[in-house]
Amino acid sequence: MKNTIDNLINIYGEGSNYPSRSQWSKLLEGDMERPLTVVNFFKLRSQADTTIIADELTGQQAFEKYAETSVPKVAEVGGHFVLRGMVEGQFVGNASDDWPIIAIGHYPKRKDFLALINDSDYQKAFKYRQAAIEKQEVYFVDAM
Repeated sequence: MKNTIDNLINIYGEGSNYPSRSQWSKLLEGDMERPLTVVNFFKLRSQADTTIIADELTGQQAFEKYAETSVPKVAEVGGHFVLRGMVEGQFVGNASDDWPIIAIGHYPKRKDFLALINDSDYQKAFKYRQAAIEKQEVYFVDAM
């Protein structure tokens, strides 16, 4: 499948709690041969959004269902998680419970991340992530 902004928006969506058109563009404009680190901040819903999935699950259960597929798929494309976990507490800065889960994935090449999001099993599992998430922030980091 050719990676175009329209194809990715058609599969994953755009806007509120999804990448914007310009954010999809930024992903596709990057050097596909350079390493890519993806830093995720998540806050889960108490109950998964049943307009996205039919299952009556908690946000945590839906997120775990997503992880059952996403973790092995990250490894399948050559990536790995540098960190996945629950935030224990804040050391510096203003106290905030906005981001109780942080996950940092690293891919040897940007094109490996694109291979992940083009995987049909990953795409099916992604709906559980979106149903689980109340809000999220995701950053691409070009390691120095």
